[in-house]
Amino acid sequence: MADADKAAKLAAAKKKVAEMKKKQQKSKAGSSKKEETKKDDKPEEKADVKEEAPAKPPTPEPETSPAPAVVSDEKPAGPAPEEEENDDVAPLSPAKESAPSLAQQSRARSASFRKPSISGSTTPGMFSPEGETAPDIYRKHVARIEELEKENKRLAKEASDAETRWQKAESQLADLRDDDTSGKTDIETEKLRNDVAALKRQNDQLQAQLAAKAGGGGARHGSSPSISVHPPPAVTELEAQLTSKSATIETMELEMSRLRAQVERLSLSASSPSEQISALEEKLARAEKAAALAQRELGDLKKNLDRTAEKAVKAGSGLASAETKIRSLEKEVEEVKTERDELVKKVDGLEKKVSTLTTLHKEQDGRMQAVRKEKEARDKEVAELKSKLEKLEAENVKLRKEHAADGGGDDEGVDELENEGRVRLEKRIRDLEAENTDLRRGIWHEKRKELQVGPDDVGGKFTDVDLGNGESHHNRRKSTAGGGIGDFFTSGLNALAGVSGGNHHGEDEGFLEDDEDMEFDEEAFRKAHEEEAKNRLERIREIKRGLKNWEGWRLDLVENRRGGGEGIGEIFEV
Repeated sequence: MADADKAAKLAAAKKKVAEMKKKQQKSKAGSSKKEETKKDDKPEEKADVKEEAPAKPPTPEPETSPAPAVVSDEKPAGPAPEEEENDDVAPLSPAKESAPSLAQQSRARSASFRKPSISGSTTPGMFSPEGETAPDIYRKHVARIEELEKENKRLAKEASDAETRWQKAESQLADLRDDDTSGKTDIETEKLRNDVAALKRQNDQLQAQLAAKAGGGGARHGSSPSISVHPPPAVTELEAQLTSKSATIETMELEMSRLRAQVERLSLSASSPSEQISALEEKLARAEKAAALAQRELGDLKKNLDRTAEKAVKAGSGLASAETKIRSLEKEVEEVKTERDELVKKVDGLEKKVSTLTTLHKEQDGRMQAVRKEKEARDKEVAELKSKLEKLEAENVKLRKEHAADGGGDDEGVDELENEGRVRLEKRIRDLEAENTDLRRGIWHEKRKELQVGPDDVGGKFTDVDLGNGESHHNRRKSTAGGGIGDFFTSGLNALAGVSGGNHHGEDEGFLEDDEDMEFDEEAFRKAHEEEAKNRLERIREIKRGLKNWEGWRLDLVENRRGGGEGIGEIFEV
């Protein structure tokens, strides 16, 4: 809508300029015709003066002599405005003939302005909704800017031409004003004023003369009132001149009013081109502003194109780097997924181990309580055995005293009794030691077998054999055999109670006594269990590696299990 209004305003301005041109052409034609009419009127005025000069009678006063000249000069002034009006109307016919061509030209010129302006349009992006690219839009804007620059130049030329014509019209108007107003009106008004003053003076003189004559005649001829007094012919002439002068004054006043109206019309016609020129200047300033805005928009478009090119380059490099980053991130995600799966498996295994450890802990607590109860029972049995041993020692002392008193009686019966007691005690001690070792080692062997689940685990295929038990039993039997029955009983009791002689059993007894006062530490138990499992696996692997070296060998433990003698024989045979 704004573009259509602008185009309509420009078309109206162009029409006004065309009308101004027509008026200027009319004024030029009118001025030329006025000059011709003035030249034609001068001989007519001279002829009128020559014709009227002998017709008028001479007057005695010198002041009345220029009156006919004034009348002769002012009489032809009446038809002059009619001729000017005819002159103004006469040149309209060619202007009307040329008006359609000017209108067509103005329409053709305003057709370009009916297009949407650059200032009203917003800056498009890289791609318009019609699918046009930035270079196409840029070319269109450049073509539009060139058209606007050409139109601005044409408007500037037209404005300068209109300004020169306006100045010419103003100069012509000033000349006309000087010629019409100052040259004619001022002189004529002064002449008329002088004539009016002279006529008034003459009228006063005539009235005074008439009053004086009327007074004198009445005093002398008062007896004859029937005699009529006729005024002289000079008075009648003066009255006729007075009436003619008043008529000329009225005609001159009418002419002056007409000239003033004409001057006002000319001033209005001169002011309207100035207003049109100011409007054209404002439109020219607007067009320049539009051109400046178009140039700014063009610069903005260039900057936007550069920025878009840079962004496209950056986007290309960014896409390549983003693709590489995406690939690396995908690899990292896959690695993280595999690690997560492994960790989930480890967590499941650890949860299973924790559950087994909790069950082991509970079972161990139950077994520890059972062991403590058994230990209490064994302590009671040991106390009973000690009391029995003391009784036996007392009996032995009595028997020795009796034997010494009897003089050494039957030694064989005593040896048999000693051997029987020693055999019973050895059997009892062996049973207690076996139970103790089972309590210390049997539980852990079973749990180790349960914890070893893998296919490579060979815990269920082998049994732990204590190869040093035979030697320890042999040494114990040797030590007991070397002493008497008292030493045998003391060594057995010390082995059970851990008082002296036999560090192994003392350490075991101290371990059991320490377990009563020690609280169970789950973390230490877990670490010890893990270390023991690692050591067991390493030992099993070493045994597996070393089995190849023992192919074809046979293990012989028969003589080691024999009760008599040293109890140590050949272990391996080829």
